[in-house]
Amino acid sequence: MTRGKLWTGLIVLFLAGTLTGIGGASFYQHYEHGYRWERGPAAHKERILTRLTEELSLTSAQQADIEPIVHQVHVEILRLRFQHHPEVEQILTKGIATLKTKLSADQQAKLERLYVQLQQRWQVSRDYLQAAQERLKRPE
Repeated sequence: MTRGKLWTGLIVLFLAGTLTGIGGASFYQHYEHGYRWERGPAAHKERILTRLTEELSLTSAQQADIEPIVHQVHVEILRLRFQHHPEVEQILTKGIATLKTKLSADQQAKLERLYVQLQQRWQVSRDYLQAAQERLKRPE
């Protein structure tokens, strides 16, 4: 085997590995982004806890100490979000109505389905907030 063929083979192997890595990362990113909302706000809180644990190298005792704090902050942020929800809903409804004037009938139907999915995610968040507030009211 000549040196040229060896180098060509190595370059092809390197490029194949690079493309596989890029494709895998892109697939994961698309999957994670697409299904993040379906897992709801509880999963968001868990991601925050995991990130803090990894980034700060928290011990088990520290994790136990910060979990209630993260939970409390998460609930307060959700509460604030839902206090302003009627305003967000009004803006979104106007925006969707304007969008529909630029879309075909099929596109309008799909937009409507997307909006229904969004409302379902909001309901999951509302349910989570209500359960979390009840949990905070209960004495441990």
